[in-house]
Amino acid sequence: MKIAPITERWNQGERDWTYVDDAGPAIDAWERRTGMTLPADYRRFMQRYNGGRVYPRQFRSAAAGAGMLGPYEPADDLTLVDPILRWASVEAHWRGEVYGAGVPPLHLVIAATPGTIQLLMDLDADRAGRISAWHHSSAVWGTDGNTRLWPLAASFTAFLAGLSDADGSDYGNWRIPIYDRLARDLEL
Repeated sequence: MKIAPITERWNQGERDWTYVDDAGPAIDAWERRTGMTLPADYRRFMQRYNGGRVYPRQFRSAAAGAGMLGPYEPADDLTLVDPILRWASVEAHWRGEVYGAGVPPLHLVIAATPGTIQLLMDLDADRAGRISAWHHSSAVWGTDGNTRLWPLAASFTAFLAGLSDADGSDYGNWRIPIYDRLARDLEL
């Protein structure tokens, strides 16, 4: 598995990983402030990479026809994670700056897809670390159809392990020339 940093200005000027912010201090401050602890695998990932664009990146979002995308339901359920969000974005979602009270309580928005699906990490003690898909909404959670999550994996590591590109057809969509220098082997 490969990872490339989330770059600024559509990849103009970044030549190495030194411009990627160290998420460690901000994560420590968030944990002190909230009294919560991130799952260890996700915490390590964020401290090492602070989000990024992984390859392979395809996953099954939900059974086709299960209503995940409402009127935009595709014939098949294959979608992409792109990107895994930087900690600053995760915190902005936590504070309600993006979807307000739409995000289910005790969930972090950790990644996006090219469409309307966001990936959430459960922080509830009984389900800590579980990854679910959520059709994003600014309707208050539990109202106006904003009531459902689609379970994807028991942990962040399990989610990453389940990503694939069986026929290699997505590599050309993921890779841009600067990734020849920036992409690394992903380690947890």
